Amino acid sequence: MMIRIKLMIKKILFAVVSLLMVISPLMSAENADIKLINALNYHKGMFEAARGEVYLKIPLGSESAAVGGDEQDVERYTPGVPYAFRAVENGVWILDSANKALKLFGSDGKLQKSISIAEYGPVIRDFAFDGDKGFWLLSPTDGFIYRIDMTGKMISQIEGFSGARAIETGPMEELLVDLPTMGAILRFNKEEMLKEEYPCDESLSLIEGVGGKLMVLEVSDKKADLLLRNTASPAENIPLYKFPLDIEDPAVKYVGSQVIGQDKEGNYYLSLVACHEESGAIYRDRIYRCTAAGRPTAHKDIIVFPSSSFDLPRDRVVTPDGRVMTFHVEGNDYVLSVYNL
Repeated sequence: MMIRIKLMIKKILFAVVSLLMVISPLMSAENADIKLINALNYHKGMFEAARGEVYLKIPLGSESAAVGGDEQDVERYTPGVPYAFRAVENGVWILDSANKALKLFGSDGKLQKSISIAEYGPVIRDFAFDGDKGFWLLSPTDGFIYRIDMTGKMISQIEGFSGARAIETGPMEELLVDLPTMGAILRFNKEEMLKEEYPCDESLSLIEGVGGKLMVLEVSDKKADLLLRNTASPAENIPLYKFPLDIEDPAVKYVGSQVIGQDKEGNYYLSLVACHEESGAIYRDRIYRCTAAGRPTAHKDIIVFPSSSFDLPRDRVVTPDGRVMTFHVEGNDYVLSVYNL
């Protein structure tokens, strides 16, 4: 039941964004406090929020130096864009699921490396770093997670992950798997043995905090709590920091939250989104940088592009040098942008 509710919520949010893109011009015209930006309605408190700085543009297509979009996904396995991306020093790895390759692009936009993943299931939905040795690949259609080296050669495989949504590795170099069919996040040690099972909801992230404990971001209408999951089961949390919504209008409430990731200095990044419950206007989309102890040291309100893909493993990542990277599609380009705190 919980899994069906979670998927229903994601679909409802996707439908709301789609509806807002249709009715936004009318709403903006009727209210001077609301402005249409990137096909989304923003409240006047967000008019001067930061726009993303374009990091690189990659053409959509089937060529080696392109990434697959809707036209390349003839079997309709993907949402029409690459399923996942992860930033590294001076570049970004992109999971080009439609073209069945894992590609490294430099910050100049040039293709530096391409690894074929055609033999690893119908479609790879997510990938994670296996230290500096290679990658983990998630293939939820056939239920496998594959471990490969930097050339694409398979090292090992684990089965039993049909319907898995995302994977992650952190400082402990252990594999974390978001498995909605079990309502749990699973942790595997370096020997690929199941170590822990975390019963979870949307508040539990795949991002490791101090001591490898998973970070939790719980939100209610007017409050968000950052915590650490101290024990897997029964669930026990350690409180880190509270983020009250300092907007007096009772109709403005938190509607989204995400622990995004960690930079090379050990800082953590998270985002909180607040909207008006009637108009749907965005009153806040704020990213925070926090210490390992959870204390915020910087924040920035940002303007984004709406995504037509509601169930990607992630849509924001942290670069090693502490910027938050997002994506959007512009014409025939897949565009990666960054926000600097």
